Amino acid sequence: MVKLKERWVKWKETRSLWQKAGDIIFWILLILLILPGPRKVISTAVNRVVLHLKTPGMIAEDKQMELNSRDYQWVLHDARGEPLEVQTLRDRVIFLNFWATWCPPCIAELAEIQGAYEKHGGSVAFLLVTDQDPGVVEAFMEKHGYDLPVAYSSTPAPPIFEHGSIPTTYIISREGKIVVRKRGAVNWNSRGTDRIFEQLLR
Repeated sequence: MVKLKERWVKWKETRSLWQKAGDIIFWILLILLILPGPRKVISTAVNRVVLHLKTPGMIAEDKQMELNSRDYQWVLHDARGEPLEVQTLRDRVIFLNFWATWCPPCIAELAEIQGAYEKHGGSVAFLLVTDQDPGVVEAFMEKHGYDLPVAYSSTPAPPIFEHGSIPTTYIISREGKIVVRKRGAVNWNSRGTDRIFEQLLR
């Protein structure tokens, strides 16, 4: 107790006003990051700031992976359990995003994906794939005002779409090539995304 009091006195005497303010903010943030609720809010906010620094770019042509016919056999379903066959999207540009409602980087980029969907959803097939309960996802979407096309896994994703973390996003050309593969939150409602889609839809 005596040592604690001595440290307090030393801190008050040796730190400037700005240093004290910085110390207090640091400890408040640290405490908030320990608590589950505020931690998610802070993490999402940080990811929103970071994603505006990240814009998508295309993979070099010689490094683009090509889907085969088995990759297109992947079967998903909508919130009502109706099947969504990826095979029906062949010959279309596809925006494929793996995400979850509990994932702060996923939540951070959803507003950007919504913006991209509103601009390009008429010509690009958007699929936001999750393995969560549809009821949880539908409630989340309604709460935040998103109308994105969510799909649920009926079968495991093909190996070509293996991902060790979420969010992971792929853009697939009409020729069946993965031209974009991004991990983490990205600013999808950007001029960079517009250029990618414009090039792929020519």
